[in-house]
Parts: sequence; C-alpha cells; structure tokens
Amino acid sequence: MDNHNIALVQATFHAVVPVADEFSAAFYAHLFELDPSLRWMFSDDLTLQRMKLVDELTAIVETVGRLPVLVARTTELGRRHVDYGVEPHHYDLVLDALMHAFGVCIPDRMTPEAVVSWRRAYNLVAETMLYGAAHGSAPV
Repeated sequence: MDNHNIALVQATFHAVVPVADEFSAAFYAHLFELDPSLRWMFSDDLTLQRMKLVDELTAIVETVGRLPVLVARTTELGRRHVDYGVEPHHYDLVLDALMHAFGVCIPDRMTPEAVVSWRRAYNLVAETMLYGAAHGSAPV
C-alpha cells in the first residue's frame, strides 16, 4: 500500500466514524445474512461487539501506515480469533460485510479507488491475522 491508499483508507474511515453505530449494525447484519451459522460466535446482545469492531478498526486504520506496528497488532488479533472459532474462509465473508457496511453508510465516499484501497488494506490485515492464527506470533 502506498501513501495515497493509506490516506484514502483513513479518510473514508474518518467519514464513517460519525455513523459508527449504523456502520457496525450494517456490518453484522450482512455478515449473518452471508452465513447465519456465524451467529453462535457472538452474544445475543451485539452492542459491545459492535463497539469492539469500531475500536479495532480505529486502531488498525491508525496504524495502517506503520507496517511493523500493524503487523504486530493484527498477528496477535489473528491468534486470538482462533479461540473464537474463526476459520480462514470467514475472512472473505468479513471483507464482503465490511465493504457492504461502507457502501450503506458512506456510499459517496466509496469511490472505485477507495474500494481498491480498502481491499488492499483488508488483504494485508487478513494475511497477517491468518499468519497469527497459524503461527501464534508476528513474523520476524
């Protein structure tokens, strides 16, 4: 990811922050539409989970331009997600739900270029999370 991609990811995320509750609700609603069997991974009340999603995305977006910090964070995140029952094929569903939520909440900001930037950022995050899931710690 270059600086332009990073700036687009950060700008679009900052645009979604004022509607973070709507964003996280759209994310989980679409995720469970894509695969209803994932619902068991979460409590009946998604309020706290929706806040965790936004908090984690905030931390990731803040570190997306600092690769060593991002990799350390997302590798550990991937390691923890194994305990929640997350499997590799779930990452594609999460990307779909994420892009859907952006499209619902800030459609004007999700230009084709912004979509590509988010997909690149997500692929980096997913790759390092999968590494953490498989190896338990950040690559050296």
